[in-house]
Amino acid sequence: MSWRAFERIAEKYDEWYDENRDIYEAELSCLRSLMSMRERGPCLEVGVGTGRFAAPLRVEFGLDAAFSPLLIAKKRGVQVVQGRAESLPFRDSSFRCVTMVVTLCFLEDKSAALREAARVLRRRGRLYICVIPSDSPLGKRYTKRGEYESGSIYSLARFVSRGELLALIGESGFLPMGECHTLIEEGVPNFLCMEAVYPGG
Repeated sequence: MSWRAFERIAEKYDEWYDENRDIYEAELSCLRSLMSMRERGPCLEVGVGTGRFAAPLRVEFGLDAAFSPLLIAKKRGVQVVQGRAESLPFRDSSFRCVTMVVTLCFLEDKSAALREAARVLRRRGRLYICVIPSDSPLGKRYTKRGEYESGSIYSLARFVSRGELLALIGESGFLPMGECHTLIEEGVPNFLCMEAVYPGG
């Protein structure tokens, strides 16, 4: 279970954002550009970690399987819940939007997690999902790093390509609406966010 690794490194993981401020700000700006024009009600970040994205984006609720990062997210004003992305502890149609920021690669059942996101979204609710594409320079480096760093978070990540992400979104009942990307390297984005709408049943 990949989430257990984050129990041990919550503070170190959180410090990464201070040590790599330019990268963090670029990622945050990318996601904000998709969300800023939308009227939002209660929103949920799945895989909220330490709240580095939820807090500045005013996402009210955050869920994570690891408990230690939630303690930090709570200090940032996020209403936190411990739970699994594949089985969200929320009622149907509870949220106006759901965000997932570099979370999908650590999930055991990506399709189940996206179906759960659809379930808790209201009709015409929005999904904002950000990934490090598997075929990006950074995705390739992280994958290679995971091959020789057994037990590290990189060894637990299973990245997806843009095409695979689109397929997962479509299979889960979402309609893609737009995307943004940043951290361009060799003409390829290392960080990609997609916006998708859930039309409802």
